[in-house]
Amino acid sequence: MSQDLFEGALAEFARTLVLDEARSVFALPELLQRETLDRLLLQVYGPELMPGKLPVLVSQWMKFYAMQLIPPVVVASLVHGVSWPLQLDRLGFALHERGFLDGVKFDGAALEASRSGAPFERFAPLLENLERVINRLSAYGNVAPGVLWGSAGDYLETCLRQLAAANDVSLEVGYALLRERLRPDGRRNPLFNAVTYIEGVDGQSVRQRRSCCLSYRVEWVGRCEHCPLLRDTDL
Repeated sequence: MSQDLFEGALAEFARTLVLDEARSVFALPELLQRETLDRLLLQVYGPELMPGKLPVLVSQWMKFYAMQLIPPVVVASLVHGVSWPLQLDRLGFALHERGFLDGVKFDGAALEASRSGAPFERFAPLLENLERVINRLSAYGNVAPGVLWGSAGDYLETCLRQLAAANDVSLEVGYALLRERLRPDGRRNPLFNAVTYIEGVDGQSVRQRRSCCLSYRVEWVGRCEHCPLLRDTDL
């Protein structure tokens, strides 16, 4: 059923799904263990950066996580009203030979899910998943949770823009995750204004993250194109 959800123009949103039963995946709780993260980040970035630039590396790891998980989950919800169990122990991820995340596998078939117009109800399982992963990564890498939530919001906003071009489904409940300052219980929404558009020096609209992803701290990674820091000067 998973593949059937992403036909035609929606196929791009399924590219991170691991559908090959023979492909190896690793349980998410295992991947979030300190020893595993140490090994994977060392494999990807080498001893010249690991562990000296650990906050930056964890921020980059979160980008891979968000880009694997968010598109299929959000599109399946908005277009079809279905989802998968998103508890940490129900998710597995494939690894690229270099060591970074390279595909997500859900435990079980997609099931009917909330179709609520209230964003924090509709996407409660996804938000709980992100919160638990971000809290673990934040503690491991000594990186502010807001940095990691910024990347989640970045990929969410990108997903919604791309879905708007591929399908005419209403995106209102998805965008509400990025526009509502507070959650229903009064707590701050960590996705609020994760991405904004400002007027550039040439009058064109410029996309900008709310929080920096720290990539500028490593020269060969460089500043991302949507960095909120000193846009018109070198860092």
